[in-house]
Amino acid sequence: MAEPSTGVELRELRLPTIRAETVGSFLRPPELRRAMEEGVGDLRPLQDRAVLDVLELQRSVGLPVVGDGEMRRRIWHGPVLDVTDGFDPEGFTRTWTGADGRTASHTSPVVASRLTERGSLVDVEAGFVLAHADRPVKVTLPVPTNFLSYWTAGVSDQAYPDPQEFLDDLVAIMNRQARALADAGVRYLQLDAPKYTFLDNRRLFPDPDRWQEQLASYVRTDRRVFDGLPSDVVTGIHICRGNYRSMYESSVPYDEMGEVLFSEARYDRLLLEYDDARAGGFTALRHVRPESTVVLGLVTTKRPELESVDELRRRVDEAADFLPLDRLALSPQCGFASTWEGNELSADDQRRKLETVVRTAELVWS
Repeated sequence: MAEPSTGVELRELRLPTIRAETVGSFLRPPELRRAMEEGVGDLRPLQDRAVLDVLELQRSVGLPVVGDGEMRRRIWHGPVLDVTDGFDPEGFTRTWTGADGRTASHTSPVVASRLTERGSLVDVEAGFVLAHADRPVKVTLPVPTNFLSYWTAGVSDQAYPDPQEFLDDLVAIMNRQARALADAGVRYLQLDAPKYTFLDNRRLFPDPDRWQEQLASYVRTDRRVFDGLPSDVVTGIHICRGNYRSMYESSVPYDEMGEVLFSEARYDRLLLEYDDARAGGFTALRHVRPESTVVLGLVTTKRPELESVDELRRRVDEAADFLPLDRLALSPQCGFASTWEGNELSADDQRRKLETVVRTAELVWS
């Protein structure tokens, strides 16, 4: 694969201590959302403007590490489709059901032929944000095992009779992309894992009696994406419970899987959703490896109601009963827009929630 070329000089920026951060995605501005809905051909000018605006938003609220808000993605796992051939991008239809009974559907990719790598995420996404950010940059990537949940009999198995062979090919592609991102100047790489908690999903966990073994295998496979990264690149993983237009999927608490999940999650930072009762309590944090910091996702991106700083401080104190305060940080529970449609809150709600995250972190860790 050719070396990435951005046409700009990329700057090295030192990574600070991170006590407040975001998970990844931001609400798309109305004009970009309309263009995505209408299928406008060249989105790049609108996306460039949206990235610059979201960089200014993150700078103005005081976040020490920034991203491009996933403004170039129609859906959170888009980077795989941007640099890999072999997927039918709309081969699988997912239907979501909200707590109020409403449903919504969107398509997801199915592996349909042998994977081949094309292009570079440095060119597609990272080059622009690296050239315009005034602080270190984080880039998010989907975990390879996520795509097993869209594995389709009669299609996927024609390309890869053994799913592990598919995973090995995808891991190798993503590992090359991750190392190229690090070489270009990205100082923080995060994997997004929205399926680890879906223990009742029979595509990922076909045998309920072997879920511990299967979960450990998925985590070990996915963490290979970051093999060989420079030591100064921070690695993280976001454990997601589903995020589409303010709906969720998983209700399995960390208490049931924490011992397996956290003992295998060998990353610098674990971004954990803790915005409602679905997550359970903080007891499972005692299984987190000593080298990892836990980023508590206490501020929800699913509802516009603003959390209280005092309540957030109280919950951080509760978590500190199981993990030292200097190994904790704070963030929203998930992205604000895992797909181009976004969650059901406003840009003003988004700003206020970010300001609350930063303000609370300043008070807790000052």
